[in-house]
Amino acid sequence: MIKRISTAVVLIAAIVACIWLKGWLLRGAMLVIMLACTVEIYRAFSAKGMRPIRWPGYLFCALAVGWQACGQVVGVEFPPFYALDPALLALSVGALCGICAVVLAGKVDFERLVATVFPMLYPGLFFTLLLTLQDLSSPLNSTLMLVLAFFIASVNDTFALFIGLKFGKHRLSPEISPKKSIEGAVAGLISSVVFAVLAAVVARAIAAGSPELAEEMSWSPLPPLWAFALLGLFAGALSQIGDLAASMIKRHCGIKDFGAIFPGHGGMLDRLDGILFCGAACWFFAQWFTL
Repeated sequence: MIKRISTAVVLIAAIVACIWLKGWLLRGAMLVIMLACTVEIYRAFSAKGMRPIRWPGYLFCALAVGWQACGQVVGVEFPPFYALDPALLALSVGALCGICAVVLAGKVDFERLVATVFPMLYPGLFFTLLLTLQDLSSPLNSTLMLVLAFFIASVNDTFALFIGLKFGKHRLSPEISPKKSIEGAVAGLISSVVFAVLAAVVARAIAAGSPELAEEMSWSPLPPLWAFALLGLFAGALSQIGDLAASMIKRHCGIKDFGAIFPGHGGMLDRLDGILFCGAACWFFAQWFTL
């Protein structure tokens, strides 16, 4: 447990630094993390004997993160909220290459096709949703949404773990993840709602103490607190589903963890499974309220 906690502290510090600095640092970090997660899921499918063709997935990662960055270098600016467009283009290119590579191998192998293309959707496309949160029109809104995307899942997971260990009696999904309890899941959802609302309150307080941020909020106001409460509930639920989805893939592939890069936590995807789903929830929230 000590190893798990110490690793978590280091990860939190790294995430906070990337969110604070954003820009090229965050894009570069996301590309490395995205590639690492893609390597892990391809390795899991290989352990199952599904024989994925890996290079189209790596091509997708490079295009999904690098396309928009290259556009910025050459002076082509994508509208901030439609920054997903180059990611969809990258997905199209990657998926086409993957399907062609499997078909041209000349074998009827649907499992290989799924193993080749699926990682471009998960974790691939979920990463692109998460990354576009730094391109919102308001820097304050962007920082807030990134904080919520990264930390709702962590808060959810922490409370679900400790409350589940102490009070958990009813299994949430015994076939997929026998240790998770309904009591822990409820505690996780409550903590997610509280964290989302508190984060919004803190953001408003910080803005009120800065004339520059106050002006920013005047033309790009934050949604009401009840909306953040709903976001916490929705994102918390999706975080738990993301955790279960990763567990289902691992059980299908016959592995315990996707990797061992983080002591006490497993691989990169083991640590980000819920965060990726939270990022999707925050992306939809930002779109709905035009942040």
